[in-house]
Amino acid sequence: MKNIIYKNLFIWLVIISMSAICLTSCKDDDDSDLNTPMKITAVYLEDAQSSVPDRLVEYARLGQTLRLEGSGFAGLQKIYINGRSTFFNTALLTDVNVLVSISGETPILDADPLMRNTIVLEKNGNQYTYQFEIRAAAPTITSISHTMPQAGEEITVYGTGLQGIEKVTFPGDVVVTQGIISDNTDGEFCIVTVPSGVSDDGGSLFVEGINGGAYSPACFNFKRGLFHNFDDVNNYSWSSGIDDAGTPLTDIIPATGSRPKSQGGYQCYNAAGATIAANVDMRYWTNSGDWPSALLNVIPGNTAANMAAVQMDIYVEGNWNSGLIRMVMADGSGTDRYCMLYRPWYRNGAIVPFENPDCWYTITLPFSDSDDYSGKTFADVVASMTAATYKQSGPWFHNIGIQDVFEPEATEVKVYFDNLRVVPLDTPVYDEFGDE
Repeated sequence: MKNIIYKNLFIWLVIISMSAICLTSCKDDDDSDLNTPMKITAVYLEDAQSSVPDRLVEYARLGQTLRLEGSGFAGLQKIYINGRSTFFNTALLTDVNVLVSISGETPILDADPLMRNTIVLEKNGNQYTYQFEIRAAAPTITSISHTMPQAGEEITVYGTGLQGIEKVTFPGDVVVTQGIISDNTDGEFCIVTVPSGVSDDGGSLFVEGINGGAYSPACFNFKRGLFHNFDDVNNYSWSSGIDDAGTPLTDIIPATGSRPKSQGGYQCYNAAGATIAANVDMRYWTNSGDWPSALLNVIPGNTAANMAAVQMDIYVEGNWNSGLIRMVMADGSGTDRYCMLYRPWYRNGAIVPFENPDCWYTITLPFSDSDDYSGKTFADVVASMTAATYKQSGPWFHNIGIQDVFEPEATEVKVYFDNLRVVPLDTPVYDEFGDE
């Protein structure tokens, strides 16, 4: 139905255009079109995939196609958007309509302030200026530095199009509008201080800036998914390679700064800073005899494996030059089964230096990262844990390399960890027009 509507609109514009061309060709050197004043009365967004393919709008984004409605367009020679000369289809030009696509190269924040948010029409040396808001592509949120921080701590939201963020809404409809720092050059992040009163039920962050709004995945402050935090939720079973693992560490680390710190008890791989030889592992196990099935009450069993994950908060001291965290869900089927891996020094098929943030941060391990869970559901994850030979799950530090790429090296890195939890990764769809 959408495509039929759009095709009918296109045909209508072509008919009017051909009629205008015919009428123009019947004139004998009539220059009246060049002298007719231009005026834009409305701007419409053309989107065949929308339920409203020809939508009256008050702003538009880079890459979108617009229909300018008004009068005096016959003879139009140039269109400038935010000061940039922009191509338009003269074959579809009529005296009352013109189609124009906003180039992805159109300046936004770096546009001349006098030309920003303007559409300028030019013919016969005369110009007409129409005030109209131009935005970059819709923003996105790809990750959050810490998804279970404490009130008063600074977190970083990463994504695209995050220029000029003016408002962040936390779960529980707690709103922050002051003190937000945006990356106005590349739009890759914004920094915000966590307010008090954020709902423990968790949910998505919602950010709003000059490019519009965007939701994060619904994993922020999802305390309902906690299965081990060394404090009030403790399923400790046993460990190896961790001194006195049943007794949590409690010193506040880092001791200073405004970014996330430790929260009560936590544990550490290699707390003494000893040398960890190649192929050595250190294991921390939780008793998974009961808690996996209980989580089906907070994450539906039919949730796709790529839409649910294990999260944990970690703090790193020293250079992480070798080794990984192996999150084992169902023990007893071999080292490489039913587990997800985190190795920050290896990204996108390349070895890169580890950038230590010097604060606690969250790592996210989607279940689909395991070949055993790829294409399956959260119910399948729980079923594998229930059927496991040993009813235990948890994170290891395993100093192994990457076959044919990297041989493990001795390392003295310390990795602290806390707040093991299962979270949803679904992201609400932001409908900027409210009718999709």
